[in-house]
This record gives sequence, structure tokens and C-alpha cells, in this order.
Amino acid sequence: MWIPLSHLLDRLRQPRTRADETRRLRERLAAEPNRGEVPQEEALASAELLRLRRELKAAIGEVVSCRTCAVGHPPPHGHFAGGHCCGLVTEDAWNDDEIAALRQSGTRAQDLRLPKGDHAGCAFRGPTGCSLTVEHQPNLCVRYLCPDLFREVYARGDGPQIAALCDEMEAVYLRFIALRAQRVRDSD
Repeated sequence: MWIPLSHLLDRLRQPRTRADETRRLRERLAAEPNRGEVPQEEALASAELLRLRRELKAAIGEVVSCRTCAVGHPPPHGHFAGGHCCGLVTEDAWNDDEIAALRQSGTRAQDLRLPKGDHAGCAFRGPTGCSLTVEHQPNLCVRYLCPDLFREVYARGDGPQIAALCDEMEAVYLRFIALRAQRVRDSD
């Protein structure tokens, strides 16, 4: 059985659970068609999601609510001071539709960079946050506003703009899911 070099290196540098989760994720990502191999409308939706991830991340900017939101919670959510929402199981954020959208917008297996430190929740969650750039983060992760973050962005005055971007991203993501489902049905 052939084992990718990247996985062997991850197993040396990372907790085994993180290395194994990431290997499965990279294999799923590599199995997805890229932008040139899907109908144009689906490819355009994935490109629009990339634009919205960047725009939304820029609009949210630097926030303080995410730095200590996990304090006092049990592991894995409370293992690090921040990123309570990132304590979820990796596969819960990285469903087949998210992986397809990321692949079509240019994410490659080697773009899935891992953090240093303990594995507590999502494989990309580290002691200082997500190890991925916004281009390679699932739409769910970028779009999720917990109650504390919601209050923070509204208190500084840009909540309505951010909420509108979240709504737009959700609508495009739902359109992407429908287009992908149709392509998959048509190929069966």
C-alpha cells in the first residue's frame, strides 16, 4: 500500500489523529474535479464563493471576541482560549460540497497547511487560530457568526454589511450545492 510522503511527514510532526484526518481530507479534495471539469455555472458559483470568502473575511477584520470565547468550556472546544466554534470535528466543516467548492476555486492538497500544537477539534485549529488562509477555509467557517461575534460587529457599526455578505454567501452556496447535485445526478 502506497502512503504519500506528505502523510508520513505529517505523522512525524503532528498528532496521529490530525495527520490521519488530513490525509483523508486531502484524498477527498484530490478526487474532486477542478473548475475546468465542471459545468460553467457551477464553476462560476465556486468562483463567486471565493470572492465572498475574501470580502467577508476583510469586512469582519480583526476581532476580539474569538480570542477567548472557549475559556471555561470542556475539550475539545475549550482546549485553546479561542475558537470555540473550531472545536468541531473536521469532517463536519469539510463536507463534500465544501470540498468541491474549494477544489473548484483552486484549493489543492498542499494548500491544507497544518498548525503546530495539539489536535483539538478541527485539524486546522491551532493555539492561535486557523492555519489556513481564507481562500482555503470552508465557506461555513468564514460565514459563521457566533452570538459574541455577531454582537461585536454590530457594536462597531458594520453588522448590517457583514450580515448581508453572510446572506449572499449562503444563497450562492445553496445554489452551488444544487448545481453540484445536478451534475452528480447527471453523471450517474
